[in-house]
Amino acid sequence: MTQEISLYTPLTGYPELEAKIAYGLAKVGVESAEVESITIEPLGGCYKITINGTKDKLESAFNTIMHRLFSSKFIPLNTPGVTSRTALTLTTQKNEKFELDDYFRLPAINFKNQTNEPVCRHGKNTVSAVIGLTASTSYHHERDYINVDNKKENGEIHKTHRPTNPKEICKTCALLALLGTWSTTFIFNIKDQEVVITPILKQKLGGAQLIKLFSIQHQLRNIKMTADIPSTLIPILVLSKIPSNLEVLKDFDLHIAVLTRPQGYHVDSLYIGATGKYIEYLNNNSYNIAAIDNMFENNAIEALSVLNNLLITRRKDMLLKFARVYVSQTSSDNWINLMYYQTAKYLSEEVCMINKEIINNKAISSLAQTLRYFVKERKYHYADDLRNSRKDSKDFEETIVKMLREARLRKEQDDKIHLPNDEEIKEIFNLAQDNFDDVKTSIVLLALAG
Repeated sequence: MTQEISLYTPLTGYPELEAKIAYGLAKVGVESAEVESITIEPLGGCYKITINGTKDKLESAFNTIMHRLFSSKFIPLNTPGVTSRTALTLTTQKNEKFELDDYFRLPAINFKNQTNEPVCRHGKNTVSAVIGLTASTSYHHERDYINVDNKKENGEIHKTHRPTNPKEICKTCALLALLGTWSTTFIFNIKDQEVVITPILKQKLGGAQLIKLFSIQHQLRNIKMTADIPSTLIPILVLSKIPSNLEVLKDFDLHIAVLTRPQGYHVDSLYIGATGKYIEYLNNNSYNIAAIDNMFENNAIEALSVLNNLLITRRKDMLLKFARVYVSQTSSDNWINLMYYQTAKYLSEEVCMINKEIINNKAISSLAQTLRYFVKERKYHYADDLRNSRKDSKDFEETIVKMLREARLRKEQDDKIHLPNDEEIKEIFNLAQDNFDDVKTSIVLLALAG
């Protein structure tokens, strides 16, 4: 007879390991019960997985999956962070049987604080908690001499390892973590680095959403990035590749581990980033996604970095810096690539909260059109001077006067130049008295967008 079963992860203290074990248990639940009955809920350090089923059926499904997937070292060996020597310890033997008794109760906080204590505190057959299971246990490599102290005693050098070395974990937890890795994590390469992204759940998740989460990682297997990309930019780049599944990840943080393998696996960096602000940006309109693709294709890493900072900090000065760097880095020798107007509108109104009446003012649009002519002529100094102008100086007014003087001279040879009328210039100067930053930002931003 089926009943509601609650399973709990072991409170290891490593966020991505805990999440992987939870996803592994949920995957077993999908194979043994109705999907609609499954939920995962974060409890602050561990996870609760609820399933409608029976203990015998759950354990039977678990053993079947373990022997089906891990009877050879193929899957462990293809897991980033697992070496050939370790892969042998992560395989199942012919008559080996696994039980889930330790997961049917809340984990007890009974740390012994001993170096040989398994991180899951399950006193069973243990294996090493290597980088492939949790990069957090092995952030530094011995060859860097960061996690090793050399002490000389009686003429001999003794190495003292700090507690960043891989610890032990029971084999059942290790296999569950591997199952969770290949069910939910996003794995791809950036040049010679291997990137492993683990979604860290922040809200209760139902079975239907869980199935969608399981499907996302297949869309990211073939991503190849050849540029040097900082780990802080990985979330927005990855999310831009899965626009149809962004809502699934809105209640997640992304735990990112960047690995290299010069001599054994080495963790280059760890980073945890929230997805909310990125998803808001990407969901707003398709032009925002196209802007990411455009920067990525043109290797505009600085522009991506500025956009990333803008979405997080929401600073107005970062908005104009992004627009300027975007145009500079995505343009070619024969073409000036302006920022998408829809992207400019979103960043100005929704991110930097610029007054909509100002950004939509006809006089400001008229002057921006004149400034855009000089941008297309690669004469950026007017835009830069306006961007750097301050309210307590005359730089703003003087720059506009100089630009209009040159525009009138050029109009004699080029009728395409638009000139604002005197009333529009007067209106702009009046607006700048009370809303200087918004007026300045709107003029330059609209000139760099089209």
